[in-house]
Amino acid sequence: MAKPFEDIYREVPAELRQALQQFRATHPYQRLEVGGVTWEYITSGRGQQCVLVLGGGLSVGETSFRTIQRLEGRMRVISPSYPTTGRMDSVAQGLDAILEREDIRQVHVFGHSLGAATGHCFVRLYPERVDRLVLDGFGLYTPRHTRAAGLFLKLPYPLLKAYYRRVFRRLLSDASDAGQVFMRAYVEELFTRIHTRQSLMAQFRLLLDIFDHPDQYRIFQPVEKPGKVLLMLARDDRGFSPEERQALIASYPGAQVHWFESGGHLAGLTQPEVFNAVLDGFLTEEV
Repeated sequence: MAKPFEDIYREVPAELRQALQQFRATHPYQRLEVGGVTWEYITSGRGQQCVLVLGGGLSVGETSFRTIQRLEGRMRVISPSYPTTGRMDSVAQGLDAILEREDIRQVHVFGHSLGAATGHCFVRLYPERVDRLVLDGFGLYTPRHTRAAGLFLKLPYPLLKAYYRRVFRRLLSDASDAGQVFMRAYVEELFTRIHTRQSLMAQFRLLLDIFDHPDQYRIFQPVEKPGKVLLMLARDDRGFSPEERQALIASYPGAQVHWFESGGHLAGLTQPEVFNAVLDGFLTEEV
């Protein structure tokens, strides 16, 4: 039986708990069927520009609520949850259908981790849809890394959840005290109230799909968009090796690269002021 919201967030400062509840009350999910796949996404904001926010592993559309709230006063924002297809071609097709439904011809894309992998493929499968592209916390797996990840996903599901609880505690160790308390509670809610085994495993399979089929998704094919690609990378991000990060950089000749000397895989949470200034400045600057 799922834990009540009040129990999960008991130690979270009231203002943070209320901020999440208020966001949920004012940003309902939209639903769309695409090729037999059900999509849920949040759309908000106003303006001529639009940014597609693609969250990392374990996330759903609301997980990026701070980013959504920060940007929606200046532009339209679309933030989807990942469907349970486990196939990147299906995900890219769904994103294209969402943009079509929302009457958006071209969009900025911001993706973190799994979301960066999604954006990396989307710009190759639907290049006409993408204006500016920001990829955060990502690299291109080596074949050895892909094999290791595949073996990891064969672990029993309870062990996978326990592992990721520990990982998030480590990743958040440099965040503010309040931020750590909130995110630990939110991750617990993701595991116990929001996700199912099917939805979580589909996300894991999605990442493996692109590295198992590099030719289909053209992940090493260079994409040149002068002044319109930003890569945000932390040198101490243990999720990807220096070799894998350099392979990503090589796939975007001439891209801007912002290096965080520290901050790890969640630099957006551990160094929010610098991170947000770099991201927002890039999305709104004139080219």
